[in-house]
Amino acid sequence: MPCTSLAALAQLSVELDVSIPIRQFRVRNLLALETGQVIEARWGNTEDLPLAAGDVQLAWCEFEVVNNRMAVRLTRLA
Repeated sequence: MPCTSLAALAQLSVELDVSIPIRQFRVRNLLALETGQVIEARWGNTEDLPLAAGDVQLAWCEFEVVNNRMAVRLTRLA
């Protein structure tokens, strides 16, 4: 594949999803969240989370705070 085609592909936007199963968590719970509040998840805090584009899992990741913003760090490819 020519380099120009790779450059064009690199500019395509893709929506990525990282989801955590949280029991009984509703929109009203999300709206009521306060700074510093901790919620319990069913996912173990030492387990990596799946990172997907649509129905395709691409990698595993972990959450990290960078400059007061939430980010994900890739830990391994799927």
